[in-house]
Parts: sequence; C-alpha cells; structure tokens
Amino acid sequence: MSYLQNKWSEHERQTSPARRYASQREFEADWIYSLRRRYRVSQEALAVMANVSVTTVQNWENPRSAKAIAEHNQERLRDIERDLWIKAHVTLLDPCPPYIKALYDLMSASKDDSAKALADYLVATMPPDDTGRARLLHWASLTHSIGEPGSLRARSLSEAALDALAGSDTPLSAAIENEILGSQFEDLLLMPQGQARTRQGMNLMLACERLFQRDRQPAYLWNALEIACRAPLDSQDVFRLTQTLVEVQGLAHVRHRVRSEASFELARLVFDDNATRN
Repeated sequence: MSYLQNKWSEHERQTSPARRYASQREFEADWIYSLRRRYRVSQEALAVMANVSVTTVQNWENPRSAKAIAEHNQERLRDIERDLWIKAHVTLLDPCPPYIKALYDLMSASKDDSAKALADYLVATMPPDDTGRARLLHWASLTHSIGEPGSLRARSLSEAALDALAGSDTPLSAAIENEILGSQFEDLLLMPQGQARTRQGMNLMLACERLFQRDRQPAYLWNALEIACRAPLDSQDVFRLTQTLVEVQGLAHVRHRVRSEASFELARLVFDDNATRN
C-alpha cells in the first residue's frame, strides 16, 4: 500500500473525522496543502524538497487533477513530512546529555522502534528525582509522537514532563517547557474535533497563561489566544484573553494583529462587538 493510500485508509477508519472527502484524490490534495500550511512551506520550497516542478506541486494540490501522485513521489512526501516534523518539534538544547543525542540520532535515521525502546528503558530506570527526568520524558513523548502523532502514550509522557517541570524556573527548564507546549500545539491541530481536542486545548491555554503569569511575556498570551481560537474553545476564553492583551499591549496593536492574522479569526468578533457598542 502506498503512503497516501495508507493515510487515506487511516482517515476512512475515523468515526468522527475533522473533514469528510468525496474521494481519495480530494483527500490527497488537502493533505499536501495542509502539510505546507502546517510547516509554512511554499509551493516553490516543497517542489525543491521533492525534486519536482512547481506545476507538479500545483497538480498535487488540485483535487480535480486526474493524474495520480506517483508512488516514488509519495515516498518523498513521507520523508519530507518526517524531516519537517523533526525540525518543528526537536531541538538539541545545551547542555545535551548523551542519551538525548542518541534518541535524536535514532529518530533522524527513521529507527522509530529503537528510539521508543531506548526512551522507555531510560524512563523506567532513571530515578524520579533526577534533574534530567522532565527532559527525558519530553523526548520519550517525541519518540512515540513521530510515528503516531497525538498517541495516548505520547500525551501521557508529555503531561508527565510538564508535571516534572512544575516549580522549576531555570532558563533550560523554561526552554524545555516551551518546546513541550509547542509540540502539544502541533498535535492539537491534527486532532479531530471533539472532547479530546477541547480538553487538550484547555490544558494548553491554561499552561500558556501560567507562563505569562510567571514571565510576563505577551507572547505567551498570544499563544494562549491562538490555542483558544483554533481548538476552538469557548468564546468567553477568546474574549478574556483578547481583553487582557489589550490591557498589556494597547488596543491599536492587538486589533491590528487580530484582524491581519488568520490564526485569530475568532477573536475578530471582540472588536466587531466593540464597534457595534461604540
């Protein structure tokens, strides 16, 4: 079975998919477009990565194109997706322990089973009070996520990593926490609509708000607002976060960003309502 055929079969087995497609070809076109959008890759850049023409990429993304995507190109897309995932989720933060480097090398070499086995062994043998445990739990989560984004095992390890970071305020722990939340957000966007996605979004939003309370960096509030908009969460959360950003950064700045960036589309209603009242 080809790579995208396998993806299509996985989609067909979902009881409540985020979107329904009229055909496999429509699914493939949307999958490639979504891949580019998720990792902010242009058609020109994807063409270079896949060693094809821009016209070929455009045909891939055209659901009405009758030409099937060649199997060898599907394999290239599989490798490209993996490389983009690693670049988006994995950072070798210094100081880098040897076991973290070993996990990175295994993942980069597509040796997922070996990476998971090593990660699970290290998690089971590392003392609970080891200062590196939170980082290890995060990397163990990554080894389970790369082949199965959003798996229950990956989520449980990621949540355990955040719990292990509680109360730690070193620069390294803050960087690790940011990376964990970033990974969880990427997984959130792949989850179908439903209670699990809403619950994950609520947890992420609250975590970003806690980071803002700790460091007072507005970027955390913007992250929380994007999560509330794209999960999506209750409109009251969107309104509350938008109003807090206005208090921190001013009405003009927040209104301009909300109205100009697609990620905050749900928050535009806040300013529309204000305009109506005024």
